[in-house]
This record gives sequence, C-alpha cells and structure tokens, in this order.
Amino acid sequence: MKKKPILLLIIVLLIIFIVILIRKSEYQINYKVKDYSVNEHFYNNKYYDLLINKNKYSYIINYQSTRKQKKIIKDIKMINNNNLKCIILTYKKQSKKNIACILDKEQVSIDYLIKINNSDFKTIKKKIKKLKIEYPTSDNSKTTYKSLTVYNKNISKNKIYYIWNYKGLYILDNEDNKYQEVLEYDLYDNIESCSVNDYFVLLENNSVKGIQKIYYYHNNKLNTYKLPVIISKDSYINGVVENKIYITDRKNKKEYSLDINKRKWLEIDDGNSYIIFQNNKKKTISKSDFFIKDQYFKITKINNYHYYQKDNKIYKQLNNNKVLLLELDNIKEWFIKNDEIIILQEDTIYSYNESNGIRKIVENNELKYNYHNIYQIGEK
Repeated sequence: MKKKPILLLIIVLLIIFIVILIRKSEYQINYKVKDYSVNEHFYNNKYYDLLINKNKYSYIINYQSTRKQKKIIKDIKMINNNNLKCIILTYKKQSKKNIACILDKEQVSIDYLIKINNSDFKTIKKKIKKLKIEYPTSDNSKTTYKSLTVYNKNISKNKIYYIWNYKGLYILDNEDNKYQEVLEYDLYDNIESCSVNDYFVLLENNSVKGIQKIYYYHNNKLNTYKLPVIISKDSYINGVVENKIYITDRKNKKEYSLDINKRKWLEIDDGNSYIIFQNNKKKTISKSDFFIKDQYFKITKINNYHYYQKDNKIYKQLNNNKVLLLELDNIKEWFIKNDEIIILQEDTIYSYNESNGIRKIVENNELKYNYHNIYQIGEK
C-alpha cells in the first residue's frame, strides 16, 4: 500500500519538473545595445523574435539558433543610402550576421530589395561586401516535363510538389520529376485532394452513389482506402491539422477525421457541435454556424508572425510591426505550408521563405483556368 503514495509523489514531481523545463525554454527580456532598444523573445527552443528600436525606426528580425543565450545581440551597426536605412546585427558566439532594412519608412525583406533591383541596396551591398552576409537566391534553370516547366533546383530539399492533371499525378522534387496514373477516366470537377507529410490524398468522386474510397500516393506507390461509410458527392476537405484530414459531408451534415497513416476514420461531430481550427487552434461551434458556410482551416501564422495580403503584396506582422515580404501582380491564391508561403500567380506556382526568398517552382498553362485543389505540397 505504501508504494502508491510514493509513485504518486514521483509523478507529481515529474510534472512539476516538466513545467519548469518548458517555462525555462521561453523568455522575453529588454536590453540596450549602443543606442538601440532591444526586445528579445526566445521560444520553442530555437526561435528568437527581435524587436529593435532607435528613435522613430523599428525593425523586426526572426533569428534561429539552438544555442540558447540571453541578450544574443553583440553589436548593431547602421548603414544608410538615401531613403534606405539598414542595420547589421552581430550575434554572440555566432559568425552569421543579419541585415534588416527600412525603405521609405516601411520595413521590407531583403529579397524584395533584390527583386526590385533597388539601387540603394546595391550600393550598400558593395560597402559591406567583406561581411559575407548570405542573401536569398534562386535558380533560373528549368526542365520541360510533359506539359510542365519545372524549376527543380528551386524546390526545397524536404518538399514534394504534386500536380493533378485530371487522370494522374505529377510528382516533383529537388532532383526528379515523375508521373503516376491514378484513374482510367478524367476527373475535372469536384476535385478534393490534400497532402499529409509525403502522402498525396484524393477523394474518388466518380460514382453516382457518392464517395466510397480514397486514393493515396505514398513511398512511390498508389494505394486505395475503402471508406467505412459512403459520403455524399458534395463532401469537401476542410484541411489538415496534426496529420489528420478533416472532411465534411454537406448533404448528410457530418464531419469526419481521417488519419491516413493509420487508416483510421472517425465521425467527430455529435449532431449538435462541430470542430473547426483557426491557425491550428481547435474550436467547437454549433451545427448552424458550421454549415452556414464552408469551413476551411486556413493557416495565416508561422510561429508568432501573422501573414496577410494587401493588394498585390504579402506582409508578415508581429504585434504592431510589419514587414513587406514580396510583391506579385495577379495573385490568385496563397497559403502557408509549414515554414513556406505558396503563391499562385496566373499559371505559375511560387514558394517563399525567409532564407530563400521568392522562387519560381513550376509553370503549367492549365493553372490559368482551373486551379482549385489541382496542386499540393508535401514533406519528405
């Protein structure tokens, strides 16, 4: 009988230790570097959000390092040219340096300055050439594969692009392009697909009875999964959260989740309440609120940053501070996939992240006319 209280005490102490460890992995402090005020926020064991102020100018920088060290900034230097005001950050025990710039009173990404061929930035680059700062780059080499123009070297090494061509699937990565036939007939309408890690998933929607099975492509193989229930033809995919696919049957007022890795299908509504996710945060809403419109689980955040589009520009924002990341005419749609922004412009898919900037991935004339659920991005 004495063993139970001792075991309970050990469990309680273990929980307390874990809570303390988690709290220690995050902190927020303010300090000075020369005439600059710095707000430093460390979280998730590797991310630093840095807010740097001097007079009326504010800069936000996201820095990654697994070396947890408070007051990570060692030095800040300012270099200006006309309306372009840049700061160069030197970090403690790190050889890497960062540069952040304000153009006409608005902070802009370094990639944006490069893409618009800003002459003031070119002048600054020459002045700081000896610092060997790494700048975003892209590769213009391309390959013609069937009806696609592919920029393989611009695809991140851990990413896979899936392009649906109505009967089969193009699979594109950093090294190779492949094609997998899926259907014997063309599927033009009611295309419902998604990706979960390195799975591509397509709802089979050709039977008048409804959707009875799912195709999934994984490990270079095409497989099928028979659903435990038949769902209506007007069913749609809400989104993917924590490797689970969420599917809504509009006609029968049902909501399901599918773990494709485990082939586990669950009905998750109780007839009165339904689940939605906003930036991966779970909420329960009423039946009437859920079905008043289609519920898509759009992600607009990466870590602490909120991303949004205004006209033909995409920004990231931290509290009241924003950065112009990129500008593209005629953006049809964009979404966040893990650490990258995926953008569709006319017939071209682009990707954007902080390290690489905006990169052209693939051109396909069909994207001009039909793009809903035609393309997906997976993770290796």
